[in-house]
Amino acid sequence: MNILSNFSLLLLCIITGCDKDSHIDYSSFNIKPEIISSQEQQGFIITDTCSPFNIPLDFTNLKNSSRTLINSDWLSNPHYLEDINNLIYLFNQAHISDSDVFINSLNNSALIYKNNMIEVNNLKRKLQTDINNKLNYYQQAIASITTRLSIMKMDEKQHIENVAMIKSAIKEKQNYYTKLRRNLTDDLSKLQLNDSLIFDLISEIKFKYKAHSTVNCSKYLGSYQQVTFPSTHACIYYNNAELIAKVPTKYQQQVNTIFDKHVPNLWDTMLQLNGYFASNYNKQVFDSYLQKDLVIATNNLAIKRTLNDEKQPCNTIDTQLKTLERLNAAMTNDINKLLLDDNNEINISSPEFYTKLTPLLINGKVKDPIINFSLLYNNRVLIKNFTKEYATKILNEYPKSLTFVVADNGTFTLPKIRAKHYKVVIDIKENCSIVYDGRNILVPPTAFTKNTPHTTSVKYNLDQIISQQLFNQWFNT
Repeated sequence: MNILSNFSLLLLCIITGCDKDSHIDYSSFNIKPEIISSQEQQGFIITDTCSPFNIPLDFTNLKNSSRTLINSDWLSNPHYLEDINNLIYLFNQAHISDSDVFINSLNNSALIYKNNMIEVNNLKRKLQTDINNKLNYYQQAIASITTRLSIMKMDEKQHIENVAMIKSAIKEKQNYYTKLRRNLTDDLSKLQLNDSLIFDLISEIKFKYKAHSTVNCSKYLGSYQQVTFPSTHACIYYNNAELIAKVPTKYQQQVNTIFDKHVPNLWDTMLQLNGYFASNYNKQVFDSYLQKDLVIATNNLAIKRTLNDEKQPCNTIDTQLKTLERLNAAMTNDINKLLLDDNNEINISSPEFYTKLTPLLINGKVKDPIINFSLLYNNRVLIKNFTKEYATKILNEYPKSLTFVVADNGTFTLPKIRAKHYKVVIDIKENCSIVYDGRNILVPPTAFTKNTPHTTSVKYNLDQIISQQLFNQWFNT
């Protein structure tokens, strides 16, 4: 029984069409002979896995991408132009003539968007300059008063002690730096290198700085080698190759090991003492170092002594606090935070920026880039033509192994059908289709008439049915 059951299942799953001709009796379906003779009729085999009624993924992507673009805000979408170009690509890939009107509209949308962004960036620069000027004014004024207040709240004795403490820290760090150089000299001397060479090697250690946004630094910067010392948002390098080249070959590896041991500590100590002026950036690149602290502390002591000598009413702490409060209130009123992001940069996605853009929208310098495409997308007559042509494309691209041609006399040969569930559809171009449902039927009939079991006629051809499906999908009806 198991063998017979398996054999029966195999026959159901693999149905092989006969070489004998099949025939359809058009007259039994009241189809006029002149309709048949005027054009070739085509047949299709429809299975569970292959059907012209399945909406193609490309069509769905085209529809969804169009809707997404229409609903997208061009001002806040940084990928807007990319989205337009992607949609142009999808329409081109459809390879149908009715795509041209959409493609032309999208090309125009891209041009409008580019012109819009020129105006947007001009306005953004103007607003940013104004904001920066105001921020600089208020921040400098507030910083000055804040510093003045911190000086006033400390008595002169505290300022003197602060200066003395920093001087002591500098002396301690200088002594440590001298010790590091001595240790480096001792290690090099153990190699019995020439004293003059040792002096030159230590004196000619040079560093380079490179700002970096991550913790990973490249090993080399030109001929300079990385200093293996953690430094926030910075990569530090020194002239290792230049120094090693001065050393006799037999000592180079040992000298390199010695440098790897001492150079990071030399750099760190030098940095804590004096900071670092990067010539390639033309500025001090580290904010905190002892010599700077000493200059500030000494200056604060001098200001404190001047304030003590003057004793003017405007130099009281209460007066300075009131001035600070007024400045903060003025900055809040003068700078529109609704225009800015967290970094005080103009946020073009903000409603406030859109308000600033309104005059340009009114005078036509800035336009809605997608409005014309949106009108085309919702034009039911245009979409009807588009989906009709797309339906024809679907039928033309249907697998040839599942199609057949019906002669004028109704004769045709069915292709081999390898499916348990299938339908035979004869597409009559004049608004009619003949459908035979072969579900679980081992061998299809050779003669198709109105009275053939499981055979029905539909008052639409496949083009019309598929086109309507696509149309409904487009408008979600």
